[in-house]
Amino acid sequence: MTAADTYSARGTAPGAARPETSSRPAERRSFGAPSPMTLPIGQHRASLFADRVRAKPAVSPQLSYMIGQTAIGLGFWGLLFPNSVKRTLGVESSAPVVQALFGARELWTGFTLAGDPTKSEMLWARVAGDLCDIAVLASLDKPENPKRGNAKAALGLVLAVTALDLVTAVRMSTVKRNCE
Repeated sequence: MTAADTYSARGTAPGAARPETSSRPAERRSFGAPSPMTLPIGQHRASLFADRVRAKPAVSPQLSYMIGQTAIGLGFWGLLFPNSVKRTLGVESSAPVVQALFGARELWTGFTLAGDPTKSEMLWARVAGDLCDIAVLASLDKPENPKRGNAKAALGLVLAVTALDLVTAVRMSTVKRNCE
C-alpha cells in the first residue's frame, strides 16, 4: 500500500497536510517504530498504526487492578472478622494485631491499586507485606497447630500471589508514566 492509498483511505488527498491524530508532539514518540495493520473498509484499505512498546505492559495494569480488588476483599475479612482469620489459620495473636497487620495493610494497598493500578510503589509494598505473610504462615506450620493444613494452603496461595505481585511490580516499575 502506498502513501497515496493511505491518504485516500482517510479521505484526504495526497499532498494535503496530514491531520494530527494525537495531541502529543511528534518528538515525544520515541517508543519504537509503529507496526502498520491494513484493514479493508469497503473498496478502500485503511492502515492503522499501533505502538508496540506501549502496548506490551497493558496486561500489568489490569493484573494490578485485580490484585487490588482481591486485597480489598482480604482486607475487609481481616479488619471486620479477625477472629475468623485466627480460627481459620490457628493464629494466637490478639484480634487488634490481626486487624492492623493483616486487614488494614490489605485495605490500604487494595484501595490504592484500585484507584491507580500503575503505582509501582504500592506493588512493592505488597511484595514486602507478602514476605511478612510468608514468615507468619511459615511459623504456623508446626505440629501443635490444629489448623496446620489451612496454614499450609494459605502459604501456597500467598507464594503464588507474591509471584504475581513481584512480576507486576517489576513490569510496572519499567513503565514510563505520562509518556516521558
